[in-house]
Amino acid sequence: MEQTEKRKTPFLSLPLLKQSIQSNFWLWLVMALGSAGIFIIVNLVVGTRAIFTNIDMNNVQTYVNDEGLSWLQILGLLQAMGFSLSRIQTMSQIDLNSILNELVYKITGVLLPMVYTMIACNKLMAAQVGDGSMAYVLSTPTSRRTVVRTQYVFLVGSLVAMYLIITTGAYLSGMVAYFITAPENINFMTFTIRTLLYCAASFAAIFGLGGICFGASCVFNKSNYSIAVGGGVCILSFIACILGLFGNKVFVSVGIGVAEMNIFNYLTLFTLVDTESISSFAKEASGVYGGAMTLAFLWKMGVLFLIGAVFAFVGSRRFLRKDLPL
Repeated sequence: MEQTEKRKTPFLSLPLLKQSIQSNFWLWLVMALGSAGIFIIVNLVVGTRAIFTNIDMNNVQTYVNDEGLSWLQILGLLQAMGFSLSRIQTMSQIDLNSILNELVYKITGVLLPMVYTMIACNKLMAAQVGDGSMAYVLSTPTSRRTVVRTQYVFLVGSLVAMYLIITTGAYLSGMVAYFITAPENINFMTFTIRTLLYCAASFAAIFGLGGICFGASCVFNKSNYSIAVGGGVCILSFIACILGLFGNKVFVSVGIGVAEMNIFNYLTLFTLVDTESISSFAKEASGVYGGAMTLAFLWKMGVLFLIGAVFAFVGSRRFLRKDLPL
């Protein structure tokens, strides 16, 4: 008899799915368009500009001669200011894109999707248990398994749809910035692979956090507990990512970072968004330069997807067995 009941249990509840879409649509739309807007503005405003422009040594030499200076004096002044020759050489090679990749795809660009994930996950499960609406849902022939599957499918589907909009905005605006304003500065295949993989890695991070938030929402019957755990992990990851940025080797090399700050990168899921590996892979795959194929970003993305799936599964199993205030 039990096996027969399981077979009759529908995989999804279309009425519940429709209700979830309606109750979260405007939140989803604002966050999706807002996130896409961030990528569009960054691409169009910054374009292909670099942090440091090339130095015209002829003008420098003219200035040195006119002022009666010597290169030893200039080098001594730079040394006193903390600018060694190695640091100057490093600074001259830094491209704004390498820093923007860290800022946009790991911090700025994920903020709104992360906020959406925290709010939506709480509304899907814990909030409905707390306000009693879950009792109404379960009073119908809809089983707990169907409820948790439906809500998780909605969550994942909404995140996929959100990142389709974000990726489209990032890609099209990037094409305008790179191929209309300065098409000679970048390879088309490199740009395509890099942008798509950046967005995929960013999605993987939000998927991982989404699994944690959804699991917490399934475990707890009250919204404040759900948000405290799921939202707390999200906020901790976000803050640690910002602090860990100052431990980045690029920032440390130019003297605006501290190597010890790198410890914060071990406290955030966003550290698994390996923009450096993706950039190297895109260049190698498109033939911009030779070298060993870098695939480190793949296993890191896999870990993020695994984290999201495991926490969502554990929370779902807990929801099936716990006592509900029905």
